[in-house]
Amino acid sequence: MNLAVPLLRSAPSWALALGCALIGTISRGLLAHDTKHVVSLTVGTSAGLAVCERLEASNAGRARVVFPRPARVRFQTRLAGGIGQAPASDQDGNLFVAHGEPRLSKLDARGQSVWSERLSSEASSSPVLLANGSILIVTRDANALIFRPGGKRVFERTLPLTDTHHRVLVIPTASGGAVVASGNDLLQLDAQAEIVRRLRARGSITTIAEAGAVLVVITENGSVEQARASGELELIGSFGGTAAEGGAVQDGKVWAIVDGHRLMALDLASGQAMTVATDSASTLTGPLALLENQGAVLVADDGFVSVRARDGTESTRVSVAGAAQAFDPAARGLRAASLIADHAGTICAVRGASDALLIGSDGALDRLDGTVCLDPFRPTPLPAGIALSCRSGQLFFIGAVGLHDH
Repeated sequence: MNLAVPLLRSAPSWALALGCALIGTISRGLLAHDTKHVVSLTVGTSAGLAVCERLEASNAGRARVVFPRPARVRFQTRLAGGIGQAPASDQDGNLFVAHGEPRLSKLDARGQSVWSERLSSEASSSPVLLANGSILIVTRDANALIFRPGGKRVFERTLPLTDTHHRVLVIPTASGGAVVASGNDLLQLDAQAEIVRRLRARGSITTIAEAGAVLVVITENGSVEQARASGELELIGSFGGTAAEGGAVQDGKVWAIVDGHRLMALDLASGQAMTVATDSASTLTGPLALLENQGAVLVADDGFVSVRARDGTESTRVSVAGAAQAFDPAARGLRAASLIADHAGTICAVRGASDALLIGSDGALDRLDGTVCLDPFRPTPLPAGIALSCRSGQLFFIGAVGLHDH
């Protein structure tokens, strides 16, 4: 059964909200007695740039925009209360920030606060932008809160997560709602945070992604499962090893780093897994960024960006840290580097105690001086640049170098 509601990009926001509210009402009526099956509702995805988890529902870590080059810090600010999760961003350059304290804020394109609202407890996931423009946040006490773009809280539900100590993964879905995963639990929510489907994976979930109308799940033990518009999770195949960093979906394949040394791809149609590259001398980590040319970008030995061609050969390996920062004692024990890519193949990578780095598709490097912080989050794409965020509350807004800068 498919209920299609035509929502045009040009429609007023009140019309989108009314449409999604109507969908939520219909779906709850149809599904009130069975949360294991869901009706497919065609709504469309958010126009945001980082609608999360890894920018969008495929988890591919690839931005819809092209990063500026050459680039520099255009301005910076520091947020009271710190930053607790990687920010989300919309098509207008607004940032949605979950603070280290129980608070959610919206910042405009200049980093100024538009609104800030208290949460029931600290956020356990990045803010998620739903198709109707609303913002979903899941807290450490398992509450799902939905805010309108203007900051008004409109829905609050307690989610039946069995272990709230696990990391919570949340992505928006094309049906207008979201999928939440924690441990083995997977919940599909509608646009009003009502549960429309509840599933359980075969292991602890490290990635959730959406490929068309199919939900894809990767577990820590390497199994890959999928659930169609209705029905349970079905085992598709296995990577045959540990996929602790999760993975991403592109062109019918699931990509993941397995056992810390193998880059693998699993075909969703056949369930067959193939080793694309092996590096026994380095520890490989993710999350991955998948390039439009079918290549992949990952992290080697915590601090090196490794660019892989479609066949797995390494075309570039470069340290995120510059020569003066590479042996800084403060860098010892820090988290591995985090990165995203754009449609042109440019990569933005960050690591604690190092300036951020842009790597062009031609291998040219552009170090962003003055962006050092000890605990950065993954970069966040903006319409004309990139936002770099740090747990300390620092925010750096990266933009193109203009003529007056020379």
